[in-house]
Amino acid sequence: MCAKPVTYVGSSVAIFLESTTVPGTYLRPCGLTNHTASFTKNTTEVNVPDCDDPELPSWIERGVESLDFSASGSGILAAEAVDEWWAAFNTTESINARIYIGAPDDATNGRYWQGKVHVTGFEVTGERGNKAQTTVSIVSDGELTFHEVGAS
Repeated sequence: MCAKPVTYVGSSVAIFLESTTVPGTYLRPCGLTNHTASFTKNTTEVNVPDCDDPELPSWIERGVESLDFSASGSGILAAEAVDEWWAAFNTTESINARIYIGAPDDATNGRYWQGKVHVTGFEVTGERGNKAQTTVSIVSDGELTFHEVGAS
């Protein structure tokens, strides 16, 4: 019988942006209830023939060309976060961000990726009878580094 795994609560997956007033401090904009982080490895491929029997099907070999990161979040449009999301979107400069899995103070299981990102999408929707919603999209601007919270 396997031991029960340690799991993360869904709300511990979150996007944090660096404070514009206190560099080195990362804040979680209020309102987002869903977060998705996607890592992609872009590859090139080449067919490598069998030198002893060129009629055999060749095997494809792949080389890594680049790594990429994107993230999205959605949820309630919190008035406290509008200016922060707008400022992050409305700049041509990349900004510092962290993407957490686990609580930022979980020295045992907390992890995060850190690096420069661009907020490429800031969508606001509203429907009569409901609360305003928002969706944000983020892409990396260069390398993201992986960290253990306890190793900071």
